[in-house]
Amino acid sequence: MSNKTKAVLVIVAGLILVGVGVFASYYLIQRYRADQIPEVLEEETVTTTVVVLTRDLSLGDRINDTDVTLSVVPVEIAPRNALGSLEDAVGKIVKTDLIQGEMVLSHNLADPTNNNNDLSFILSEDHVMLAFPANDLMSQESMVQRGDIVDIFATFSVEVETEGETTTTTEEEAEPVTRTFTLDMMQKVSVTALVLEVIGEEPQQNNNLLEGETAQPEPETRIRAYLFALDPQDALILKHLKDTGAIFDMVLRAPTSTVEFELTPVTEDFIVEFYGLEILP
Repeated sequence: MSNKTKAVLVIVAGLILVGVGVFASYYLIQRYRADQIPEVLEEETVTTTVVVLTRDLSLGDRINDTDVTLSVVPVEIAPRNALGSLEDAVGKIVKTDLIQGEMVLSHNLADPTNNNNDLSFILSEDHVMLAFPANDLMSQESMVQRGDIVDIFATFSVEVETEGETTTTTEEEAEPVTRTFTLDMMQKVSVTALVLEVIGEEPQQNNNLLEGETAQPEPETRIRAYLFALDPQDALILKHLKDTGAIFDMVLRAPTSTVEFELTPVTEDFIVEFYGLEILP
């Protein structure tokens, strides 16, 4: 056998050994990876649709249709009380602070209707909810709605001592004088909710009804009371004035109003002095 032939055989044998080595190395690497990586389940991930927030919301905020969207998440990370429909969230009031991207859970929402029993959950710990009668003209005309900011005016009479009156040493006591005051009792009060009364049904005008369909009557409602979230002391003052026969009126503020008005209580003397009635002939 010539030297040339021997060289060729050596080269071929070397290539064969290199190929066997590469194949063995590849096999061992794949075997090692298979031992290190856990088996992947052949089943596909089960998902569900949930409602998530598109912006941060604070306690007492009402959810609008632009505040929520739908998102698909693995079913194992979705709480069982997560909402799956936008209609279940829009119009509800949040009972706690929520952040953007957070899933909306049913127990974090309150329904702002007169039939719900969980409005107290939107209160801060240092406030109470007071039901206030809707007897003034603004209420009769349904001009005050939920979320409006109002001031509460009150007129009431109290017995006071006249200026300059002194206590006598006799047994006869001076009779107190009854004075009538009109003043701004509360400022910047937010209407938390309305208590409504259905008083009748009116036919609903609808020109788009199909043949054979009848218009559904639209219920007519009347405001019976307002629900105010107040400081307990303010609520106690309003209750006392209400129980002692004070006459209340509400005035509507601009939605962005933050002004604290400095008003002088009005009495008969104030009217006389303000309009100069004492100098009339």
